[in-house]
Amino acid sequence: MIEKQVRVMDTAAENEKQVRESIPHALEEPENENEKRVRGAKMKLKTRCYYTDYVNHAIRFFLTTPETLKIEGKRRADIDNWCAVQAVFHCLKDEDRAIIEKIYRTNYKVVVGVKEFCEQTGTDERKVWTLITKTSAAIAKRRGLI
Repeated sequence: MIEKQVRVMDTAAENEKQVRESIPHALEEPENENEKRVRGAKMKLKTRCYYTDYVNHAIRFFLTTPETLKIEGKRRADIDNWCAVQAVFHCLKDEDRAIIEKIYRTNYKVVVGVKEFCEQTGTDERKVWTLITKTSAAIAKRRGLI
């Protein structure tokens, strides 16, 4: 019985080794220059926090749901999200709140909303992203995600 288990474990280790060898590692140098260009295009990495999508959904829910409808027929998680966003938004300056509302109400993708807003108003993108990042982190902290 033990001998059979050892054989199964060895086979599993060999299979894992074959799979790892068949997948090219992202940091390895490519064989030719064309492969490097193709990989470079695909390896565009963006760093995002794990809670970003969750908080984006919570902000959109807050902006689209009036206060009177927040309790009727909603799940507890949605109500908690709504309350967390409301608490953080009340701490923001009016102009910061207006920027976030404009970005989140206009487009589904925040990146597009930020670019359009900055082009229209001449605001620095870094400042807007800093505002969004800090607000998202505050909401996530309030919600217990951090």
